[in-house]
Amino acid sequence: MLFNIEFDEGRRIVGYLVPDAFTGSSSVRVTDGRRDLLTLPCLEERSALVVAGRHATGRCGFTIDESMIADLATREDLELYDQETNILIYRRRAPARMTQQRIFRLETHLIPLWRLDDRLERYFQFFHKGIERHGRETATQVFLLNNSSSLYLSGRLTFRAYENYVNETFNCVTILRDPYMELAERLLALKVVRKLTRELPLLGDRDMMAFGPAIEFAEAIENDEKVLHRAFASMPTAAIASLTNPVTRQLAARNPDEVPTKGAVASALSTLSSFAIVGIKERQDMFLAQLADMLAVDPKTLPAMPELTKTVELADELRRVPEAGLLIEQDLEVYHLVKAAIEEALVD
Repeated sequence: MLFNIEFDEGRRIVGYLVPDAFTGSSSVRVTDGRRDLLTLPCLEERSALVVAGRHATGRCGFTIDESMIADLATREDLELYDQETNILIYRRRAPARMTQQRIFRLETHLIPLWRLDDRLERYFQFFHKGIERHGRETATQVFLLNNSSSLYLSGRLTFRAYENYVNETFNCVTILRDPYMELAERLLALKVVRKLTRELPLLGDRDMMAFGPAIEFAEAIENDEKVLHRAFASMPTAAIASLTNPVTRQLAARNPDEVPTKGAVASALSTLSSFAIVGIKERQDMFLAQLADMLAVDPKTLPAMPELTKTVELADELRRVPEAGLLIEQDLEVYHLVKAAIEEALVD
């Protein structure tokens, strides 16, 4: 899906919304944050979309004016959504209330830190979390939104696939955690993900397919050292591919299926060196303080990120399983080097 606002001149908002279906049509839903004001089919022609091969007819444009919404020019809390997917495509906010920065938080947790994202939403005009769930085209599109200097994005992306869109205009931040803790949480989450999908969709459709073998592996294991030894010793190849060095892959690879090479640790550290803030979960107070300082907000308003007891217990068991350590060998090296650098900076 592609979208953009071509201009907002107060009394008139003009943009386009291209659906995933090449010959399909789309509609914009407009709300003031409390109630829906308008649902508008996107029927205006945009010939450039046809030329670019994005849509069969180019009938994806829309114009909203005061004949449709009274006092449009004075409304400061308008939100425009794609009617089909409910993805936010535009939000009007008073500039004085917004942080004039473009922030991307690289998500390294399988269970996303959305409490943190949700707490920061109020400071930004544009806001998209979990952008990896919408597919490559939509994820790219949100980086290319060029009509706002107040934008916050988060997602568990393969960073180098997007770095050309990110490096020039975004401040990137991320927080890493002990890889054994992340592996433990991934296994616990994948163990129950199929049961929770309807009530609490932890993973998007694409991830449910990609993590299929790892889900089957997680469903069969128990928090017992002997069972874990046997399970990891006989782990299926497809499950290994899903769980091997996920953070190093995010930082060093060009696509999610690329297996990290011997030089991946150096590449991952090179990527992190371009970030404005890199933190570790063990010193989350430092990370939150740096983030609060960047955004000029009170650090006490940002939520803590506690570890669950079950995650800690399983991580302790995994530390005694050599095969588990081999699975996250590169992630462990990246993490310990980052941790050492942070601890050295604290001493200085």
